[in-house]
Amino acid sequence: MALGFLPNAEDSISHTKITERAILRKTMAVLRELAASTGRNFDIGSISDVGNPTSGELFRAYYGREVSPIKFEQAMQTVKDANVGVDYYHPLSSKHHFDSESFVEAKRYLLLKSSAAKENIMQGNYETARSRLGEMLHTLQDFYSHSNWIELGYTVPNPDLIGAGEGIGNTAAPDQVTCINCNTDTCKNNILNNILGSKLITTGYFSLLPSKPAGKCSHGGSLDMTRIRNAMGGINKDHYRSEHWYLHKEAADVAVSATVGVLEDIRNAVGDKAFLKFLNIESPAALCFVIDTTGSMAGEIENAKQRAFSIIDRKRGTPDEPSTYVLVPFNDPDFGPVYKTSDANIFKASISLLTANGGGDTPEMCLSGIQLALINSPPSSEIYVFTDALAKDDYLRNNILALIESTKSSVTFLLTNIVFRKKRSGQQGQRARSMGSSILYQELAATSGGQTIETTKASLQKMTAVISDSSTAALVTLFQAKNTFLNTESTFYFHVDESVTNVTAYISGNIISYTVSNPSGVSQNSSLQDGPLGYMENLGSFYILRLSGDVGRWQISISSYQNYDLKVTGQSIVSFLYSFVEPFEGPHPGLGPIEGRPQTGQNVTMMLRVTGLTIYKTLVVKNVSFVDPDGSLIVSSPAMPALSTGLYYAYIERFPGQQFALVVTGQDNSSNEFRRQSNTRITSSRISVEAATNSTFEPGKLCTIPFTVTTRSIGGTYSVRVRDDKGFVLSATSSIYLENNGTSQGNLTFQSPDGTESGTGVTITIEVESSDLSDMNYAVLRLTIAKEVVDFDPPVCSLVFINENCSTNCAGETWELCAEVRDGGVGVHRIFTRLDNGTLNTTMVWEGGANITLVNYTASCCSTEVNIIVVDKAGNVGNCPYSVRKIPGTSAAPEPVTTGSTTPYPDAFGKGQPSAVVGSVLLYSSSLALLALYMF
Repeated sequence: MALGFLPNAEDSISHTKITERAILRKTMAVLRELAASTGRNFDIGSISDVGNPTSGELFRAYYGREVSPIKFEQAMQTVKDANVGVDYYHPLSSKHHFDSESFVEAKRYLLLKSSAAKENIMQGNYETARSRLGEMLHTLQDFYSHSNWIELGYTVPNPDLIGAGEGIGNTAAPDQVTCINCNTDTCKNNILNNILGSKLITTGYFSLLPSKPAGKCSHGGSLDMTRIRNAMGGINKDHYRSEHWYLHKEAADVAVSATVGVLEDIRNAVGDKAFLKFLNIESPAALCFVIDTTGSMAGEIENAKQRAFSIIDRKRGTPDEPSTYVLVPFNDPDFGPVYKTSDANIFKASISLLTANGGGDTPEMCLSGIQLALINSPPSSEIYVFTDALAKDDYLRNNILALIESTKSSVTFLLTNIVFRKKRSGQQGQRARSMGSSILYQELAATSGGQTIETTKASLQKMTAVISDSSTAALVTLFQAKNTFLNTESTFYFHVDESVTNVTAYISGNIISYTVSNPSGVSQNSSLQDGPLGYMENLGSFYILRLSGDVGRWQISISSYQNYDLKVTGQSIVSFLYSFVEPFEGPHPGLGPIEGRPQTGQNVTMMLRVTGLTIYKTLVVKNVSFVDPDGSLIVSSPAMPALSTGLYYAYIERFPGQQFALVVTGQDNSSNEFRRQSNTRITSSRISVEAATNSTFEPGKLCTIPFTVTTRSIGGTYSVRVRDDKGFVLSATSSIYLENNGTSQGNLTFQSPDGTESGTGVTITIEVESSDLSDMNYAVLRLTIAKEVVDFDPPVCSLVFINENCSTNCAGETWELCAEVRDGGVGVHRIFTRLDNGTLNTTMVWEGGANITLVNYTASCCSTEVNIIVVDKAGNVGNCPYSVRKIPGTSAAPEPVTTGSTTPYPDAFGKGQPSAVVGSVLLYSSSLALLALYMF
């Protein structure tokens, strides 16, 4: 759903389609290489490198079995959303869209965003890195739609867009005429012949005013007023109704290839391990513990340690092995620090160091610990809170709700013998506050789709089995409801489809009894622990029912005079992601994700991505429904399939003004129903909060960030609370007065210390609440502190020698080369090779005060090619491709070869020579070598 390449023009190829295709193709290439390097089979069937695989097909081919791609889809969606956001937040900026011949500005923007993406990946800020990449890709992709690159006859990407230097190749002069008038819908010949013949790059001008240099090409389209000035017409290829519509597919295809090249550049810069985490491909799950370390928690801490160690050891080497471990201790008045690592042994060591001491009176700083966990955990994480005390910092309620809703993370509380330690004074007030905090835990757990499990210290070890159950990437919620009707008996239904395994039901609360019935009518009640339907365990006021999982409709009847929660989960690759989107107008109209809570009473479109349907082809999505927390239906809408596999849209008229969960339903060929429910409950609001800002700030620089608040309700004074996790916000608007259905603006000032480490991530939440506390909405900003990037030049290398004595029988014979690597910027970070079987050694030497790296490479004569990849400390990537070949039957010396016959267009680097000749003293930027090595 994006702009530039528009989303809603017939079967046009949008930015989101381009981005998705490129990520899937690059992922396929990476997984194929990794499988080959480990001897693993990678059977993708008939899909070629230029095909369009689905995420489910890729994961099944790589893992050899069904593994949920939902986290991967989630990472990809973040990139696509950020891509769309460029159209929404920067509709008239020439540099963001490569319009109006903004060559230098647009290229610098590309390099800065690429650098920011790499730096955030290296710092482990993967979600922020995905946003930076999406922003960059929009501009990169627009080049091929908004320039004359395709008209010049090129079918491969421009290697200079992410290469060294300021230029993007041979460009038209600022005063040079580039187009002639065109008054027809199709302007096939409006670019001047001398521009085409000289291979000069130009881009169309775009403005809402009829102003541009005379004779320049226009972008075109109804909102571009430059199109009515000389030269009239347009050259954009955004969709099949554009002036140059006949080149739309060619432009999109080259944009896909260029996007693949960027992904490979990032992969080389950060390494395979970080790249896989960036895309949530391997080990996407996170294990997050928030642990109370006050004196009374000694036993719980030991139980948490043992449970964490057990999960870590059992999941090593499996698709569910966590990629991120987060530990947040809290006490009173202290909380933190955050222990975040990808190393299981380091995480074990961090937990082992925890001790229980102090605490004094209750409650403790529990919400402050949860806040740190939500900020430092990946989206859709499962967070487990161990405590025996209530929250002193309940003023963070709205902040926690905002972070839960924006990250769609789940928080489960394991509460042991909740203590109401009394203060020496104000005992009644403290007791009342504690009771309120207990309800707060239940509210936060219910909103996030987690659970509140109250138990004794003796039963905690068994209770923590729920952590093992839910710490899997394939977990889906089949049904969840909170029963508040104090009836003797209530009956609930849930559906198990053919894709679901490991069905487990959890009942949390004091109940009298329960009875479970399978689709065949076989029953088992709470008096029977191990029976025909499974193993059922009673742990005080918490029940775990591990069921057989027969396909069809199940029934569970529960008798109770008190409130309780029911949750039914399973494991399945058939899952879904959702977002609420709204159309935006302007020069680049499209559909953009709604930030914060959707608007009460307004018409809303929902986008739904369902995974696994290409594997389980009998399952068909039918409806999207909103249900009350008790499970009753509020409203339902048909799910309308889009052109993309697994993508659906649903239209909701007058969004409900209450809390609800999202339910996706459908059927298989036998009319059996399948059902999936969102974990996070959704709340609408009549307030909207929007903050458009740069994403990167320099250390020590004072900045002002404006934000806009709008109400679709009665006016008045609204309170504003701005919080950040680093303490960098200096001041902020504390209240805003709004007229009825009015809009107003606030500001916050922000400054990080001069010595802040480059790559530091900062999360800022802006909460706006009505005076009667009945309505709240928020905006969440994720920023990066980074030093100004000045080094965009990759390292260079020169060949010292190649020695070979290879005969026609290569077995047992070797060849070697030596090369010098130099970097004129921040210095070389690492050197490695890919797709070879040789041995690489490096040595640091000094020459004339310069640091030089000598590279020695030795390989079998049966392996005649190598690509030495050099990465500097700024993330710039250079490629040194070398080859030694022997002509059979002769004693000829090694033959210089090229990995790509020539540069993609004449004089690409001002040299008009082959791109990578053996022995060349130049090492060009990674993008050029990628065109030769990874072209498809």
